Amino acid sequence: IAALPDSSLVARRLCAVTQYVVASPDYLAREGRPAHPRELADRPCLSYAYRARSDVWRFTNEAGEEEPVLPSGPLRVTNSDALLPTLLDGLAIAELPEFIAGEYLADGRLEAILTDWSLTKGGLYFVTPSARARPAKVAALSDYFAEHLSDPSWRWPKQQ
Repeated sequence: IAALPDSSLVARRLCAVTQYVVASPDYLAREGRPAHPRELADRPCLSYAYRARSDVWRFTNEAGEEEPVLPSGPLRVTNSDALLPTLLDGLAIAELPEFIAGEYLADGRLEAILTDWSLTKGGLYFVTPSARARPAKVAALSDYFAEHLSDPSWRWPKQQ
């Protein structure tokens, strides 16, 4: 699950993975809802230590504007699930992939913010060393993943 750089590997994209910037309703009621990414500079933002590209959150909007943000806050983790208790307690803002954020967005425990902006989109990929001489069992597994993971149950908002 990543925004894949160029490589010699063969990657089959199974589905897109959207990143959301989220906060709890309590946090937003107490601190206000940021209207622009640059407003995150003065707020506690939790981060994921193993981001594929860098520590910078790169926002873009439909007008083509770009706004890089270097999140700073009291917690940096190696597992995005570890951000949830701090977020749900209303202590900070964080970036989460939709497969983690989806259930919390759906039931209102978290809210997506800066929705007029988007972060670099990633995807869920099946990655193999080469397409040459691929064993039939690898091709079958790739087809199985494509069939069962192309429309994931964690998609938010739910697609009609």
